[in-house]
Amino acid sequence: MKPVLYDYLIIGQGIAGSVLAMTLLEQGKQVFVVDSPNENTSSAIAAGIMNPITGKRMTVSWKADEFFPEAMDFYKRVESQLKLSFLSEHPVVRVFSSIAEQNDWSAKWQDEKYQNFIKNDITKITENPAVPSPFGSLDVTGGGRLDTNGFLNGVKDKLQQQGCYRQSHVTESEIKAEEDYVQVSDITAKKVIFCTGYDPTHWGFLPFTPMKGEVLELESKELKSDKTLVGGCFLSPIENDRYYAGATYDWRNIDLNKTDNARKEILDKVAKFTQTNFTVIAHKVGIRPAVKDRRPLLGAHPTMKNTFLFSGLGSKGVSMAPKLVIHLLAYIEAGIPLDEEMDLKRFAV
Repeated sequence: MKPVLYDYLIIGQGIAGSVLAMTLLEQGKQVFVVDSPNENTSSAIAAGIMNPITGKRMTVSWKADEFFPEAMDFYKRVESQLKLSFLSEHPVVRVFSSIAEQNDWSAKWQDEKYQNFIKNDITKITENPAVPSPFGSLDVTGGGRLDTNGFLNGVKDKLQQQGCYRQSHVTESEIKAEEDYVQVSDITAKKVIFCTGYDPTHWGFLPFTPMKGEVLELESKELKSDKTLVGGCFLSPIENDRYYAGATYDWRNIDLNKTDNARKEILDKVAKFTQTNFTVIAHKVGIRPAVKDRRPLLGAHPTMKNTFLFSGLGSKGVSMAPKLVIHLLAYIEAGIPLDEEMDLKRFAV
């Protein structure tokens, strides 16, 4: 039997790899996905929060007007295709911690770039007695939360049903990049796209700044919130009175050890904007594939034929990935140049 020549081989089935695989399948492409059996990926522990207004200064995320509508449309389509539910479109509630923060927002909300992502034009108190908000709060719309594990497992099941998924480590010696195809073990494809996050083996020339992140899964019978709360950290509902809380950012110690300091930091921050008792159900850790300029890394390998990268999404991969995939495939299939801010050539030697 003649071996299958796939259109694309995808290495890695995190958020980036899963969004890429589903997009290619929508386009009628033949894909094969190889994923490493690593439970501590940043995608697997991600809370999946899509928040277009972030940070202490409450700024609109990079390309939010482009990324967020595409992300919401994409995940809704995939929910329909997979007959699953993993997208919540509830507002993200920013709980102000001071008069200064309230005033900062009051000076911004009439700015046109914020208009697509705000629900209330004046600060208001939350309606939840377990979340006192003496300085007011802000409902941020246009985003929500993706159940990342539900999404990843749904995509994995579909790939397995189609016989185009394998869980395996890919070694450097297995990859043969030829003029017209790429071969990895017994899999042959026209092109290979790495969605592996931080990969020093093949992409070590790029300035990844991997960042350790820790999150807690908490339980509270008292909070009763169906919205993601942000007040120095996030607190996002999962189900059955459980919530994700976090996350920490540590670029000095990029190991996979859970730390008491991170646990304390998260619990202390949650306590500042809630008045309820929590039980810690789980403590998780992962490594984000961040980049020094906080922009994604897309494009072709400078020497390996038919080899591409889709990485560097950092902590905002859920919201950015669907639109970034469109840019990457337009570059690969039609030769349309990538935005200089996301093209890995900005660092290539």
